Amino acid sequence: MYKTTGFKRAFVLILAAATSVAAGSVWYWKQVTERLSQDARAMIVNASQELAENFDRLLGTEFQVLFSIAVSLDSPGALEDQEKLVVYLDRQNRRNSFTLTGYQGPEGRAVFSNGNVLQDFISPQNVEEIYERGHYISGRRKGPFSGKDILVFAVPMPAENGHSAGIVFATQTIEFYAQALAANALQGESLSFILNRGGDIIIAYPRAVYDNLFKAGADSSFDRGRSSLRMQQDMSQGASGWTGYTLRGEHRYASYYPLEYNEWYALSVLPTKSVADRAQTLMIMSLVLCLSIIVVLGLLLVFILRMQSQSSRALYRMGFVDPLTEADNLNAFRFKFPRAAAAFKEKNIPYALVMVNINRFKALNDIYGFEQGDQVLKQVAAALKGSLLEGELFCRSSADIFLLLLACPDRTELGRRVDDVAVRAGRYHQSSGESMPLSLTCGIYLVDENVPFYIMMDRANLAWASAKQHAGQICAFYDEESRRQIVIEKQIESNMAQALENGEFKIYLQPKCDFKTGRTHSAEALVRWMQPKRGLVPPDHFIPVFEKNGFILKLDMFMLEETLRLLKKWKEEGKPVVPVGVNFSRLHLQEPHFIDELAQTADKYGVEHQLLEIELTESVVFGNVDLMKQVIEGLHGKGFSVAMDDFGSGYSSLNVLKNLDFDCIKLDKEFLARGEGNPRMRQIISGLVRMVKSLGSGVVAEGVETAEQAEFLSRIGCDLAQGYLFSRPLPPQEFEKRLLDERDKK
Repeated sequence: MYKTTGFKRAFVLILAAATSVAAGSVWYWKQVTERLSQDARAMIVNASQELAENFDRLLGTEFQVLFSIAVSLDSPGALEDQEKLVVYLDRQNRRNSFTLTGYQGPEGRAVFSNGNVLQDFISPQNVEEIYERGHYISGRRKGPFSGKDILVFAVPMPAENGHSAGIVFATQTIEFYAQALAANALQGESLSFILNRGGDIIIAYPRAVYDNLFKAGADSSFDRGRSSLRMQQDMSQGASGWTGYTLRGEHRYASYYPLEYNEWYALSVLPTKSVADRAQTLMIMSLVLCLSIIVVLGLLLVFILRMQSQSSRALYRMGFVDPLTEADNLNAFRFKFPRAAAAFKEKNIPYALVMVNINRFKALNDIYGFEQGDQVLKQVAAALKGSLLEGELFCRSSADIFLLLLACPDRTELGRRVDDVAVRAGRYHQSSGESMPLSLTCGIYLVDENVPFYIMMDRANLAWASAKQHAGQICAFYDEESRRQIVIEKQIESNMAQALENGEFKIYLQPKCDFKTGRTHSAEALVRWMQPKRGLVPPDHFIPVFEKNGFILKLDMFMLEETLRLLKKWKEEGKPVVPVGVNFSRLHLQEPHFIDELAQTADKYGVEHQLLEIELTESVVFGNVDLMKQVIEGLHGKGFSVAMDDFGSGYSSLNVLKNLDFDCIKLDKEFLARGEGNPRMRQIISGLVRMVKSLGSGVVAEGVETAEQAEFLSRIGCDLAQGYLFSRPLPPQEFEKRLLDERDKK
């Protein structure tokens, strides 16, 4: 009786368990199928939106590249020589991976980067559209030379006198953009399209077997059903949406989202069969694995979790942790950036990307060693990371460069905060009791538009470079002025060679005068750029650009020859002759034949070497004292006099100066200005002049603008004055007249 009762109970329990399992399986099957369908719909909607956004960014990037090419071509003579134009277009084409790049002039003549020429490659109707809208993308069309399906991009050249100089265009194959769609594919069964509002397919991945989605074939119900009408109505109104439809007997989910260009749409399609297949596979695997895994799960669970935890930590460290500072690396920063930025946007809090760099870190490594340098990096990283507030990010990007994502409720407050953080981080430099000179410079980009991360970094870097150029400035903000400055520098670089050939660079002479008599003792040669259209270009606009690209070498030698021509002319015409100082960039000092070339050039014009004074700025002098000593000795050996220009503008050192045999020291005008109304500073200047003269060097004061300054400088022993109180920089004719007038008054 007991066994029978126990058997019945066991049978009932087994039957109940089987029933429960069966009911649970059915319920589980329905839940999984429904959930997968919901996930598929959400996934396809997100996929079409992401596809549209990614493709918009891709097209926008293509236009940015074309705008850059158009700006660089907007210079005198850039379009006149077809061979040079083809070479330039080919270089730009290879650099930007277009199929072809070209220029079509106002007359309709199109020149391609492969050297071919076609008439009206872009039709007059499309040309009008380009001028009106500022950009153009064609539909699918055949390439002019390859026969492949392509897209054509075009932008107008900058307008000149109200008329465009032509159009810059580029072509790219449909296959190239199909790969961009492939990156958005959800899985093997999914489809991605770019199409117009009429359903014509522009780009497809994988390759489409039909040309128009709304006319896909007689065996489909899509072109006759409500789904087709709904999609067409939404697209005609520029709206997004999703739908289910049947095409050739197969039911699918489709989501469509408008692009910013050409009224095109991004369409993502996922067959519902894939959802059912996933559900069936998942169900079968679940039933089988449930029985087998339960047995081993208890034994392996702890081991698996432990190994997984260790592996995850190791992989995370390899991919997302800086091994030196233990902080996030750039990969981790970029991974976390979108979520952190979205959180700031959701709270309506502005935010900024900040780039932080340790000044002269390489020199610290050279002086104190790499081990001490690593300690500095660790301590600076700890200080920066410790300054973060909730939701903010930090990483070590590379070497001595750090990135921060900071909240920015107020621009001024953010500037003060970054200054304070940089100063506090700079205090972390004690090493074995020895103080290391340490300072940080920061660039801040207030994120105000949806641009790729690398562009944000470029803009923060531009702001950092701006702060770097201003001594004592810790941080600077990126603004449109920075972008405008880039364009100006590009224009300067594109015009500089032609300007030198056309004689746009002029020599001016500023007298160096005796304090008491005001008579001209010597002069300094100064360069002025007189552009036919813009007029005078200030030297501080183009000299730094020429220093960066090396063109200053040509300009300095041009100024040398202009100076020698004047000296030769004065001598031959019997006019008064005075020594003239010529400035030279630090780049010349790296040329092994610089001194010999100076001497040979002076000899070519028959000018005595003592009539030339070689002026070198303070920053050049203290950059490499040993090299400077050799240069000064070499110049003296050839009979040239040598002056240090801008003394007092940086970190002047009399201890170093005593080892350099300068003939003359020129006091920087800012150094003099700091002495205005400052008795202590005047005592420093007075003592400095006495010490310099005790070393056997003459002293010239620059920027003398008031009689009070002149009286003070004359009283403390300055030899010569250079400034507006005595004379502004003069064209050669006016300078000659000044010398003649002074001679006649004797």
